[in-house]
Amino acid sequence: MVGALFLSRKVRCVMDLALLEKQLQDFSVAHYGQDAVVSQVEVMPGHAGLSFGFHVDYRHDGGPDHESLVVRLPPKGVRQSGNTDVLRQVPLLHALKRHGVPVADVRWSGDDLRWFEVPYMMVGRLPGRTFRAPEPDPSFDLSREGVARLYRQVIHSLVQTHQLPWQKDLAGWETPKTLDTEIQFWDPILAKAAEPQWITQGQEVRDLLLQSQPSTPPIGLFHGDFQSSNFLFEGEKLLAVLDWEISGIGGQLLDLGWVIVFSDPESWADPCRPINTVPPAEELVAQYEEEMQRKVPDIAWYRALAGYRFAAISGFNVMLHRRGKRHDPEWENLAGSVTPLFARAKALLRGK
Repeated sequence: MVGALFLSRKVRCVMDLALLEKQLQDFSVAHYGQDAVVSQVEVMPGHAGLSFGFHVDYRHDGGPDHESLVVRLPPKGVRQSGNTDVLRQVPLLHALKRHGVPVADVRWSGDDLRWFEVPYMMVGRLPGRTFRAPEPDPSFDLSREGVARLYRQVIHSLVQTHQLPWQKDLAGWETPKTLDTEIQFWDPILAKAAEPQWITQGQEVRDLLLQSQPSTPPIGLFHGDFQSSNFLFEGEKLLAVLDWEISGIGGQLLDLGWVIVFSDPESWADPCRPINTVPPAEELVAQYEEEMQRKVPDIAWYRALAGYRFAAISGFNVMLHRRGKRHDPEWENLAGSVTPLFARAKALLRGK
């Protein structure tokens, strides 16, 4: 969801699916053999990046075989940096896989422009469904214990992510980001919010965040958008954590604050309020502390940072939608939650 912000600040590329199918066909013949046939090319759901699913049938050891993949491409003509640098995710996904974090397998990647005119990354397409806290798939067990079982897996995967030895496994991948840098990054985004009161509300929270920063924040790998629509389950088993394009090195407790905000009914207005069987913050923090074997006394600050961050993102994207720069009615649904997000963040910072 957050990745939508970054792409929407650029010129959104409209991909010709017929052209893409031909490019995928040429790629598959070169990589799977002359008998390869591509089908079922489709735009993948979501807001972040350019992602397309497809199916390839081919022959392996003399017999028929097949594979379903997702190809991620940066928009053409856009500088490849941050979330538009798809190859940046390749060493990260490999490192996460080695460390036991459930992620999709990278099947192919490269910067050979003859295939798609841009660098590319292909991952295995996984079965299952995501758990959207405001309106989860009814096939889930939505009882308190059923949802708690899902979130226990989610927090365990977060602990695995935060324990990854990034200095060794991701050496040179990214310069660590300070909390100051994280807070101030959102200044120009907030300044373009759709409604003037949102800017005022956000600036109050921003100032409180800067004034009360944790003195010794744990630094490490963070996901950046660790919330329910990025948790893919097959049955009741967490199959993968999705969408790593805005991950980085920095104050990693942002992730814990983020998952709590998206589970906190006081941060949202209808229709975005999560179902009432999502585990409360205390349970999520307790499991995280137990598995990480360290306390997180500043979690209220990180919850406030997460709420501030998403409110700024929402205000910006509502502006784009209302001005016709990027039509996406989902952001209008989120508009009613911008003020509650800022208000909840402010209350947390003031200890209320």
